[in-house]
Amino acid sequence: MTPDETLDSIEDAYRAVNRAHAVLARCLAELVVSTDFAEYPYLGDEVGALLAISSRKASTLINHAENLASRPAVLAALEEGRIDQGKALLIVDQLESLTAVVAEIVEAVLIEYARTHHYSRIRQHAQRLIAKIDPEAAARRHEEKKRTRRVEKLNLDDAMCALRFQFTALQGALVWDRIDRIARGLDDERTMDQRRADVAFDLLMGKETGAPQGEVKVLVTLPATTLMGMDQEPGMLAGYGPIPAGVARDIAAGGTWKRILTDPVTGVAVDVGRTNYRPSAALADLVRARDVTCVAIGCRQPAHRCDLDHCEPFDGTNTVADDLGAKCRRHHVMKHHTRWKRTQLPGGIHIWTTPMGRTYVREPEPIADPAPPF
Repeated sequence: MTPDETLDSIEDAYRAVNRAHAVLARCLAELVVSTDFAEYPYLGDEVGALLAISSRKASTLINHAENLASRPAVLAALEEGRIDQGKALLIVDQLESLTAVVAEIVEAVLIEYARTHHYSRIRQHAQRLIAKIDPEAAARRHEEKKRTRRVEKLNLDDAMCALRFQFTALQGALVWDRIDRIARGLDDERTMDQRRADVAFDLLMGKETGAPQGEVKVLVTLPATTLMGMDQEPGMLAGYGPIPAGVARDIAAGGTWKRILTDPVTGVAVDVGRTNYRPSAALADLVRARDVTCVAIGCRQPAHRCDLDHCEPFDGTNTVADDLGAKCRRHHVMKHHTRWKRTQLPGGIHIWTTPMGRTYVREPEPIADPAPPF
C-alpha cells in the first residue's frame, strides 16, 4: 500500500473499533435489562469471569454501557464511527444534570462538533455552551464537583507511587504555576519533570526549594458585561478553559486588569491594550491570548508556556501577529527540524502539512462569544 492508502486504512480501522465499542455497549446494556434486581450488584463478576478480566474492569464497562444507552443519539454516532468512545462518554457526562430540553440541544451540537475536534476542545465547547444556555446548571455542576476535591495515593511498581490532587481549576492553576516557576528557576542536570516533582515535595514538607518562588499568577478572560453582573457569560481560565461566571468574577475581584479586544464576529482576540507595556510585550500578549494553546494540531499546552515562533523566516519586518504563533518546545523543534510545514493566514489560522502530505487546519479559539448568525 502507498502511505496515503495506509492512512486511509488506519482511519477505517479506527472507525471499526468505534463501532465495536458501540456493539459491546448495546450487548452489555441488554444484559443489564435482563438481569434480576438482586443479581445486578454482581453483574461485574459475571462479565469479568466471561472475559477473564477483573470484576472492577467489567463493572466499568457495564457502567459505560448504561451511560451510552441512556443517550441513543450519542450511541448511534459511536456505532456509525463518527466519534470514538472517549468522546461519546465525555458528551454523556456533560449532559448530566441538564434538563431534558437543554440536554437535547447540547447533545446535537456536541455530536456534530466532536466529529472534527479533539477531546479537550469538545469539553471546553460543551462547558461554554452549557454556561451560556443554562448558567445555573454550570454553577451547580461546579459546586457539586468542588465537593469531590481530594488527594489520592496510588501505589506503583518499583517502590514508586503517584499522588493525585483533585482541586478546583483555579486552585490547580495556582499550585501548578508556583511549582513550575520555581522549577524553571533551577539550573541543574535534572529534567523539568524531576525538578517539578522535587519542588512539590520540598514545598509540601516545608523545605527550601533552592530558587526564588516568583509571583504566582493565572490568566482569566471574561466579558466586561459579565464582570459588571449584566449577564452570565463564562470566563476563560488559561490552561483550562471555560469557568462559570461567578467563579470568574471572584477571581477578578482581586486581579490586575488588562484590556483585550475581540473580533465581534469570531470572538477571537485581535488587540491588547498597551498601557504601560512595550510594543513587544503587547504583541506577545496578543498572540498568546489569540492562540490560547500551542497551535500544533491537537496540542493543548497553554500558550503562556509556549515559544512565539515566526511562520516565515525572520526578515526584520515580519514580527507581527499574522506571522507569529505559540508553539510548545516539542512542536517548535518539530517545525524547524522535520518535514512538517506550517502556513499562517490572517487571524491566527494555521495550516499544517504533514510529512505524508495530509493537510489540517487549526483555527483560533474564541475567548468571547461570537456574534450570532443572521
